[in-house]
Amino acid sequence: MNQKTTLLFSRLYWKISVLFILILVFFAGITLYISVRSSNNYSIEVNQKLNWDLATTTADLIKPKFQNGTVNKEAIADIMHSMMVINPSLEVYLLDPEGKILSFVAPEKVVKLDKVSLTPIVNFFNDTKHNLIFGNDPRNPGEEKTFSAAKVIDNGVITGYVYIILASQDYVSTSQMVIGSYILGLSIRSIVIILIISAFVGLFFIWFITKKLNTIVLGIREFQSGNFNARIQVKDNDELDQIGFVFNEMAGTISKNIRELKETDEFRKELISNVSHDLRTPVASIQGYAETLLLKKDKIAPEEQTKYLEIIYSSCEKLQKLVSDLFELSKLQTNQIKLNPEPFSIAELISDIANKYRIISQKKGISINAFVPKENTLVNADIILIDRVLQNLIDNAIKFCKEGDYINIEIHSEGVGKIKISIADSGEGIKPDELPYIFERYYKGKKYSESTGLGLAIVKKIIDLHHSNIQVFSQFGKGTTFTFQLPVIVMA
Repeated sequence: MNQKTTLLFSRLYWKISVLFILILVFFAGITLYISVRSSNNYSIEVNQKLNWDLATTTADLIKPKFQNGTVNKEAIADIMHSMMVINPSLEVYLLDPEGKILSFVAPEKVVKLDKVSLTPIVNFFNDTKHNLIFGNDPRNPGEEKTFSAAKVIDNGVITGYVYIILASQDYVSTSQMVIGSYILGLSIRSIVIILIISAFVGLFFIWFITKKLNTIVLGIREFQSGNFNARIQVKDNDELDQIGFVFNEMAGTISKNIRELKETDEFRKELISNVSHDLRTPVASIQGYAETLLLKKDKIAPEEQTKYLEIIYSSCEKLQKLVSDLFELSKLQTNQIKLNPEPFSIAELISDIANKYRIISQKKGISINAFVPKENTLVNADIILIDRVLQNLIDNAIKFCKEGDYINIEIHSEGVGKIKISIADSGEGIKPDELPYIFERYYKGKKYSESTGLGLAIVKKIIDLHHSNIQVFSQFGKGTTFTFQLPVIVMA
């Protein structure tokens, strides 16, 4: 790991770590606030539920003192003071039917409201589940506190309400201070412990993740430096490993493309060299004999002139074949030639080609034999390209045969839906050390420097386009056999 990569890893780790700690502290603060607030609300809710029926009990005591709309304030005050002695946190208020405060037991100077809203009281009466309900605090306008309430009924008519604030101002302040202090301390201790544990665990995982990122960056940098075999080790299947997996696939594709470009460049150099060499001989021959005819026409006998013209014509044919083969191989290698498969009779095609080559072969004393089945066998292939394959293979066979040899073209059934075509000759065969290279572009046998070396390369490319495979079997001094398969069209 170089220094630059180490610094990158270190900066990335600390940036993520600091951000993680800040987020952790932020959420810890929120958790602390929610915890203290929830605990406080919980104590208030419990207090209200425990004293839900307190006002009803008080109303039963006050009722005899509160009749016909009049209030015996002294008698009621005695009862309410007695309650305050028992529970000093209570504030007891006696209301008329409209919520106006008729009497109360609380520090007089502190009570600031003369009327209480009846809406929370009505909700209190209608709530059967004893949910947390807040009502007006007469001592603190604008604030709300938990309460207990009851109706005072005389002869079936509501003559007022008993309204009890369940925690006086002093009690609330003290209880909140005690509860807040306890809950705050408990929450802080808990959150600090959780914060420390979370920080250690989080920092470990951040280190683990950034370590993986560092491995990925290191692999990319190594590939960038020119080591095209560099790959990222992928152990798991998580998101970061997926990055490594995708990079490895991309690196493999790039490496393959680079190899293909190098091969193409090598082929281009080899092609230029070979073409230059092969063009030089016929061009020099054409130029030499043409120049001789032009300069010494009157001194050359007519039969000699004819011979020179035949040599020029032969050299032109060789040039034409070389250029044609180069052009065709180039199109095959760059996928410019597309297959146009169609049903055709392979037997008829082979018979036509054999008849065409018999004239050429008979001049050399070579016999060409076509063994085709009687039934009409249809194959699905590109007839023009298959015709070229057969011609190239027969040309190659004739080149290796001498007088008295033969060339046999046969069709064999090869399982369901396939036929095998073989072109066998009894010529001199191919040497074992040359056999592995015969399909390579521009490869020539050592004895055949006049060949373009492209014929069998073209054959292989065409067979590859048909998703088939061409095979060769040869014994030096005994002959050679080429075979390939084509799909058969089964007649219904």
